[in-house]
Amino acid sequence: MKKILALMIMNVLLSSVAVAYESTYIFSDWEMNNFWEKVGKPQEKIFQVHTNLIMKNRFDKRVPVIVVQNKEVNAVTNKLDRKVQIYSGILPLIENDDELAFIIGHEMAHAVEVYNKGILGVWITTFNSKTYEYKSDLKSIDYMVKAGYDPISAIIFANKFLGEPLTDWGFWNTHPKGSKRLIAMYKYIYKKYPQYLSSEKTQSPYYKNFEYMYAEQLKSFQHKEQIRQQKQQAKRGADL
Repeated sequence: MKKILALMIMNVLLSSVAVAYESTYIFSDWEMNNFWEKVGKPQEKIFQVHTNLIMKNRFDKRVPVIVVQNKEVNAVTNKLDRKVQIYSGILPLIENDDELAFIIGHEMAHAVEVYNKGILGVWITTFNSKTYEYKSDLKSIDYMVKAGYDPISAIIFANKFLGEPLTDWGFWNTHPKGSKRLIAMYKYIYKKYPQYLSSEKTQSPYYKNFEYMYAEQLKSFQHKEQIRQQKQQAKRGADL
């Protein structure tokens, strides 16, 4: 009986030591030198992309960007203090720096728009919010290109993320339909940055899905653009 009790006590002591060892191991590997590797990768990446955007675009306005622990899949701009908040819930949808640049750039464009509108900027951009969603999408594409990111990723991420409500009428809908924004972004890239239409990112399933869904609209737009360009070339030739 004594041997059994002794073995039981020994077993408990060994188990305690094992638990203590595991706890010590977990915390001993976490120090300030590797802090970002343990808990800050999303924050670090967001700060890197944000810094690249403001440097390459030479921002002359303060637009702070912070990460907020919020399960909602979203990113928002506080128009009163021009602070951008990236919710942690959106991070799993982001596959690369280019997509992250679109999200940050879009929110930064909102902040800059409020700056540019002056004291009434908050009200102007709020009561005409759908117009400024389009503008922020396109401005973000400009920011992306200037900072070395691929704007096709704007369409890819938007196709993953944007909703498609039955209607976007009225003041209660602050954002246009996702389909309208996607097509507006495509047209903008087609006209201003056509070199990216041969990017390898156009092979993404999300971009292919976009092309399948709006094939007729894109084909019609491309045809009209080709005619417009031919007329411009003919006019230039006649002027010479």
